Amino acid sequence: MSGSKITPPDDEPVRQKASHRKGRTAEVRRSPRVPTQERSRRRYQAIIEATEHLLQTANIEDISLYDIGKQSKIAPASVHYLFNTVTAIHIELNKIYNERLTAIVLEQSKRQAAKMNPSWQDWVKAVMADARDVLNNNRAMSEIMLGPTLHRQSRINNLMHNKTFGQASLEVMREAYVMPEIPNLERYFMFSTELGEALWSGSYSARGEIDDETFAESVRATLAYLRCFLPETLVLKERQAESAA
Repeated sequence: MSGSKITPPDDEPVRQKASHRKGRTAEVRRSPRVPTQERSRRRYQAIIEATEHLLQTANIEDISLYDIGKQSKIAPASVHYLFNTVTAIHIELNKIYNERLTAIVLEQSKRQAAKMNPSWQDWVKAVMADARDVLNNNRAMSEIMLGPTLHRQSRINNLMHNKTFGQASLEVMREAYVMPEIPNLERYFMFSTELGEALWSGSYSARGEIDDETFAESVRATLAYLRCFLPETLVLKERQAESAA
């Protein structure tokens, strides 16, 4: 009969209803869509600059894609096309700021090494002071690098750049000082940077800056950690050469 319901035999499997929907991946994309056309590249830059502008006064957790679209005068759909989440913008800015800060601090390291100061402790403090000044004078950078909503990928970016900075800093020190052969010294420099950043992050979240007390304690902690591996005094290569002459 036309109105009766046909039930398949118990041993015959029921065929699943066909679906023409595209399959979805379980992985959520947090990276920006790489712009290839000039128009997209201009929009990408405008979105980055708009976010930086907003972060000068707003807290990172309060900014939405709509806010960024309004500030950049770009339709929210176009913002979403390049950056599907606000987090994707945060991660991209974190990468940009890490590269910028690393370059600035390494330049300070080279200037400090050129002074031929026999105290490696003064060298560490001067480099940390320069990094602190850069962060305290750029609220957007502090929100992205030290703020309370740091995505795990941003933390990984920080760690990788701290590793790069540790390796490069050690090379600068080796040009100025007679460095002892210490296994894994590059990693110790990376960990020392992580110590300072952890204290700075807490200070920024609580007071909106890396204050004097926190900075002093971060220097104390960094020097105490590095003293576990480095001797209290290091010989300048220039003086070693003079003694040998």
